[in-house]
Amino acid sequence: MAANLSPAVATIIAPPMAADRLSALPDTVLQHILSYLTVKEAPHTSVLARSWRTLWRQADVVNMDTRSYMDIGYDGVEAGRRLFRDCLAAIHAAGRSPVRRLNCHLESPYQTDYLEGVVRTTPGMDAVLAAPAVQDMEELSVVLRAEFGGDGRDYVLATSRVPCHRLRVLNLQGCTLGPPGTASFGRLETLRMVLCISSPENLQALLDTAPNLTNISLRHVSFTAGALLRCPEALVSVEMTHCHTTEGIYLDAPNVRFLRYKGYLEHFPFRSKKTSGRPIGMQHLVLSFCKPWYCHDQPLGETEPHAIFWESIGSFSRLRVLKLKLPYINHIAVQPEQEGMFLNMFPHLKFLQIKGSCELDSNGAAVAIANFLYCCPAMQELRLKFQLHGDPYALHYATIMRSDERSAQLDQEKSMESLKRLKSKMSSCPCYGDYDNDCADDVGLSALKARSFPCLVSHLRRIRLEFELERLNCFEVKIAKFLVQNADILEEMEVHDGNQKVYDHIHHSIRLILH
Repeated sequence: MAANLSPAVATIIAPPMAADRLSALPDTVLQHILSYLTVKEAPHTSVLARSWRTLWRQADVVNMDTRSYMDIGYDGVEAGRRLFRDCLAAIHAAGRSPVRRLNCHLESPYQTDYLEGVVRTTPGMDAVLAAPAVQDMEELSVVLRAEFGGDGRDYVLATSRVPCHRLRVLNLQGCTLGPPGTASFGRLETLRMVLCISSPENLQALLDTAPNLTNISLRHVSFTAGALLRCPEALVSVEMTHCHTTEGIYLDAPNVRFLRYKGYLEHFPFRSKKTSGRPIGMQHLVLSFCKPWYCHDQPLGETEPHAIFWESIGSFSRLRVLKLKLPYINHIAVQPEQEGMFLNMFPHLKFLQIKGSCELDSNGAAVAIANFLYCCPAMQELRLKFQLHGDPYALHYATIMRSDERSAQLDQEKSMESLKRLKSKMSSCPCYGDYDNDCADDVGLSALKARSFPCLVSHLRRIRLEFELERLNCFEVKIAKFLVQNADILEEMEVHDGNQKVYDHIHHSIRLILH
């Protein structure tokens, strides 16, 4: 009989005595195991033993998955008919326990018309959501995924039909958010939307009925228009990734403490002038700013990038963690004569991470680093990752240099550097050795050497540097030298230089890790 079962069920009953060993486990453990099976697989477990005949009905998780019907081929209508037939039979089965979590995974290895055939089946998803067994569910996940195509238009989730009075988690992917109608999501805590379509009005209507929403994640969500969304006061965590297909989606969420944002700098979600109050309690920021392929190296809009950036984060005075990724570090640099206009202090910030390129303007990059060292007087850990190119479409001479020529060049520079150190007898130097005369002047670090930084004097203990070493007197090595020389209580420094070509003397109190 096992030959006629799905691979998942066949695995459970092989070897022959496996069912007896599983039967010795507590029912709660067995129900947890069964919660991973689909509506097609779970009923088959009733043949394993007498005690298993009704066990699958006691599991509080129902999984719908079109991948269980791939033997049908390209016929999405037939796959949908069997899927919803099996699901409705499972949730209407006698002795069915209330469903706590409902997972609907519709995936197509073909074109989107396969998914269209599945979701247009009657009875379909509406009948599932109307079943008595799912009226008290706490988690709902609806995922539509097509290998070729798929833009979220294949299925509209009518949230007015979702059993919502106990719902805590709503996870949507690849579908359109419909109007909520009179539905009230009073217990909803987490909302996730990936590759979805929504009008600002529909999402706002849902938010208005979810006073206990604490987490919202919007990833690649296409909005029909830009808008300012009023969020519940309970909201503390926000993720927004590439939701910039319109003129911007902004948030009025004064109690947010964690933000992960990836998108255009101009569309920073708390930049709107219409908000009643920015989240002054923000503690953790993870920011990744990108730029359109068509903008080349020119900043977008009339306002300079550094003004937008510091205006956007300047009010977060309670910030403790900042992780920043941007195409070019120099774009957010504030020159000394403008510091009073743009810079704000972050007295509680302990961890700072910056990723970006200094290719265009290393002097500007040094100014930006100096800005952060000045504004973060209590910083304890600093991570700098220098990328070769801020523009992913750019082509640099170093990327097309033959690897053997580059290796030979680096080895020659290393040999010359070692000879210089021997001749100068600087073996006891606590930092990187001197380079050639041009490098010895530390051109480009004037912004860093122009003032002292409290964090270097009494707080900074750990530093991590990542860069692709092109030459031993490059800007990144100068930064490393400056930090080692000036961080008075530095305990640990990691240097990831790509080709493991950094060789030098380090102060005995510092542990340097070379990669």
